[in-house]
Amino acid sequence: MDRRISRRDFLDGMAVAAGALVAGGALSGCAAGKYGGIHNEVVNPPDGWKYAGTGDPAYPPAMQGLRGSTNPAMQIPHKLRDGVFWSGDQKINASGEHYDLVVVGAGISGLSSAYFFHQQNPNAKILVLDNHDDFGGHARRNEFHPDGKLLIGYGGSQSIEDPTVWSPNAKKLLADLGIEVKKFDKYYDQDFNKRWKLNDSVFMTRDMFPNDYLAVMKDDTLTAESLKSSGMSPAAQAAYLQLQDKPGDYMPGLSDAEKKLKLVDLTYRNYLRDYAKMPEEVLNFMQTFTSDEWGFGIDAFGAIDSWASEYPGFEGLKLDNSKPYKYCGPTIQIQWDADDPYIYHFPDGNNGICKLIIGQLIPGTGAPRTMDEEPLAKIDYSKLDVAGNAVRLRLNSPCVRVQHEGGNIGSKTVNVDFYRNGKVYRCTAGNVVMACYNTMVPYLMQDLPQQQKEGLFYGTKLPIIYAMVQLRNWRAWEQLKIYHTRFTSGDWCVAELDYPVSMGGYEFSKDPDQPILVHMIRMATAPGYENPRGGIGPGRRELFARPFERYERTLRDQLARLLGAGGFDPAKDIQGITVNRWGHGYALEYGRPWATFWPDGPLPSVIGRQPYGRVTIANSDSQNRAYADAAIDAAWRAVQELEGKPSAEQQAVPVP
Repeated sequence: MDRRISRRDFLDGMAVAAGALVAGGALSGCAAGKYGGIHNEVVNPPDGWKYAGTGDPAYPPAMQGLRGSTNPAMQIPHKLRDGVFWSGDQKINASGEHYDLVVVGAGISGLSSAYFFHQQNPNAKILVLDNHDDFGGHARRNEFHPDGKLLIGYGGSQSIEDPTVWSPNAKKLLADLGIEVKKFDKYYDQDFNKRWKLNDSVFMTRDMFPNDYLAVMKDDTLTAESLKSSGMSPAAQAAYLQLQDKPGDYMPGLSDAEKKLKLVDLTYRNYLRDYAKMPEEVLNFMQTFTSDEWGFGIDAFGAIDSWASEYPGFEGLKLDNSKPYKYCGPTIQIQWDADDPYIYHFPDGNNGICKLIIGQLIPGTGAPRTMDEEPLAKIDYSKLDVAGNAVRLRLNSPCVRVQHEGGNIGSKTVNVDFYRNGKVYRCTAGNVVMACYNTMVPYLMQDLPQQQKEGLFYGTKLPIIYAMVQLRNWRAWEQLKIYHTRFTSGDWCVAELDYPVSMGGYEFSKDPDQPILVHMIRMATAPGYENPRGGIGPGRRELFARPFERYERTLRDQLARLLGAGGFDPAKDIQGITVNRWGHGYALEYGRPWATFWPDGPLPSVIGRQPYGRVTIANSDSQNRAYADAAIDAAWRAVQELEGKPSAEQQAVPVP
């Protein structure tokens, strides 16, 4: 039972501020600074503003060290946020370029926007801008080369999750790109863990329990045998096992409807404490239970969504689960009837989708044209932004301003200013899709209506770290008989072997003595807030203030403690580390009890995403869901709005 029911795709999403929407439909308390958005000065990171990791910048996927949202990528956006970028004498240099479409942001949503617009306008000239040194947004490829062998990992967006419930437009994009998800039935070794007798596990940490202890599960379930030597008190062990295996009716005398309404107003921790009467040891043991799936612990995750996710403690309530409850979160409702295995995974995660889009749009880059070519296809980054190509992708070029010509929203031309090599350049566009973090849009478009800015500011995301650790071998994992563990505390909440995918000439590790990648997750949202948004600002500031060496130190420490009994030695067994830092990572999806406006609205994401003249807004932020299909759906909607065809699902929200 101590398992994830589904796996978070981790793309962009929306976070919601504390409190509800005030009377009259306006948003209150949503100034960017209230939750850490504005600072008095730009703080120099300990690694320096030029630090972007180690390795050859001409081929970013193979770089290691501190990657993701690197310091160079964040310097200009932070200056815009802090209101200091335009304080100097910034000369605007005319680039002489005009495009039919400029897309701000080269993640899945931005690249999908370019694809959809090009599909509907085959002769269009399109420019995609991004502040990072690599494309894909959070869908990032990590490469390692131990002894000349290629190992491919992912630095963010993991998998094509539950494709059976994707929208028709998102499914069609996969089909257009030649992605046949059923092929993963063969490419993903679904018997890998069973063949090697590997199990799920929980690592009980010594700062919370008498000593470090690895509790290995049986059939992905904790047992009395696996807990008996853990140091947890016998009473707490019995209470947890009762909760897991045979929970009682902790709300006796209430009807189905009354129980569900009670759950709507509770966090999972409060339900376990106040209704299931779990002791403090059990609450501490379960604190990180929801962390890698949702980005924060059980002290902030809603009880109604915990019930819907089949987390421990609800079976005895005997609630009707024939359909999703009205107050369940958006993704839970969408995926309610989905039963897809979690196997639809390129070796580099959803960067595979991005590479295939580039293969359709930009010739001569080395991008793949088929899904089987994808793993071994090597992008020539010097060919992404070539004069004369219909579609150009310009990296290391943060957008700094978007404004209609003359400040007139009725103008047919939009000025797009971007920063490159120390100068600000201006190009013009007939249309613009803002596919960047939605919280950045108000800084780039100062003339947006205030209510729309407030809706966009609600999109603050959860800070998160995805690390890929290249090991000399995985013999210790085989000795301990584990493939995944959840840490009850510590910097990192998850360590797991990479997914066993072999395709297109790429081979996953076949033997415990071969090199392998280990995926580690750190949730940086500060704990202790029943409204999880409260922990975002403190967590993000700590994340950016931390040098790579500290990430490396805690990572080595936790792996050594986890795997030491299996003969693991971090000094000799760790051969490479890439830490993908995302200050704006997971979604904080709308959910009860803190998002009291869900689901009846008005929703901040809908208010924020309204078209503004020739500018529309994409990114999965605007769909308030943190999944690849949400990013694609947002792109489709934004392009349709440019074409004057709002999607049927677009809610009409007047913005003064």
